Amino acid sequence: MHLASVLNALQVIAPLEFAESWDNVGLLVGNRNRDVLRVMTCLTLTPTTLQEAIESKVELIVCHHPIPFKPLAKITDDTITGKLLLLAIEAGIAVYSPHTAWDNARTGINQQLADTLGLEKIKPLQDFAVAGTSDDNVGVGRYGRLRKPATIESVLERLRVAIPMIQVRHTHAANHILSKIGIVCGSGGSMLSLVARRGCDAMLTGEATYHQCLEAESLGIAMLMIGHHASESFAIKNLASQLQTVLPEIEVTTSQLEMSLF
Repeated sequence: MHLASVLNALQVIAPLEFAESWDNVGLLVGNRNRDVLRVMTCLTLTPTTLQEAIESKVELIVCHHPIPFKPLAKITDDTITGKLLLLAIEAGIAVYSPHTAWDNARTGINQQLADTLGLEKIKPLQDFAVAGTSDDNVGVGRYGRLRKPATIESVLERLRVAIPMIQVRHTHAANHILSKIGIVCGSGGSMLSLVARRGCDAMLTGEATYHQCLEAESLGIAMLMIGHHASESFAIKNLASQLQTVLPEIEVTTSQLEMSLF
């Protein structure tokens, strides 16, 4: 199967037009006419995940975080980014990143977190127009109401069952009652204003800064942080499963070494 066919399948799962304007998504390294038999998904391309891909003889790495993220003037082994890109190219491995397209997609990361919490009346924190039309099921983050008000501890317990690797920090007491929750995976603290605008009394994210937590407290919003990796990596495994379902003729796996590090 040509790489172009795999990219078409990824486009259906996480359309690139759903990505943020500042993001660097899509095919970052590779030849669309090359054959692909094996694909590996991971959260971040690192020396560890790249070596695993090389040893597994994969032809495509789908990494959530883009590499490169910013424009490069040169690709040499003088930098970590340059070294990784050179190794991937030398090994004949293409690199693709869905990043915020997968965050924002109809069945993407934020939607999966909202479903895990059992939220009702789920909507994006911020809608955006795609190709001139508005889609109520895609957009930045998610928010919704719990079926019944619940304590911070009980909400986090639901997450622990579904995502055992979470590393929890939170503002407010564990018995603080929540009812309406805003969600932004990864490093989502900068989106606090969107959560406040939707009248939420809690925000679930991967990580937030000290000052963002202080701001949340001043707004009466409980900040729940489960770790950047934990808030996204579970959905990278789900992405592999979705891709395998639509492309049964190729082998799609998720990095095992990356999962074992956290």
